[in-house]
Amino acid sequence: MKENFRSFISFLAGIIVFALLYFKADWHIIVSGLIAVLIYGAVFLFTKPVKRIGNTPVDNIKGGQELLQIMSDAHDDMQVIYKASQLSLDADISEKAKKLHELGNRLLTYLDNNPKKISSARRFFSFYLDTGANILNKYMNLIASNPDSPQVQSLTPETARALDILHDAFMKQFNKLMQNEVMDVEADINLLEKTLHLEEGL
Repeated sequence: MKENFRSFISFLAGIIVFALLYFKADWHIIVSGLIAVLIYGAVFLFTKPVKRIGNTPVDNIKGGQELLQIMSDAHDDMQVIYKASQLSLDADISEKAKKLHELGNRLLTYLDNNPKKISSARRFFSFYLDTGANILNKYMNLIASNPDSPQVQSLTPETARALDILHDAFMKQFNKLMQNEVMDVEADINLLEKTLHLEEGL
């Protein structure tokens, strides 16, 4: 909720309360005014938007504001990758950018649901994702400016190769983040098998 709208709603609530108390209930103007001010403050406070990463309030996460900024920057970078996947620059580039965007979205969704793991992915955000967005952004600008240039055209296979490298980096980061969950599932399966064998031996 934008600050101006919050202020307007709070002011309106205060005015309504003041009018009801002073004009309808015939309360003293000072008392009515004080209560109206309190109502204004209460409405303004309770309409304050709660910043979240996924469903988790930022205030409940250690270093939440910094992590929120990291995720915001990451989503901006993902928009660049999405843009590259939608432009008909080169079929191979578009397809690789599309796959990278899909994988990146899954990774960011996972981190939205597990915000405490964002810190462990700092290298991914600060280098791989940011570098990928920069490469594609520069490539799109060059293609748009001078598509017939041999130098620019020579960048197409290099950019495609970079997207392959980035896809591998994204996947490795995703697997690394999910390693604990995978180990937990494997432990549950092992426990299930051992329990079954023990019960069969009874």
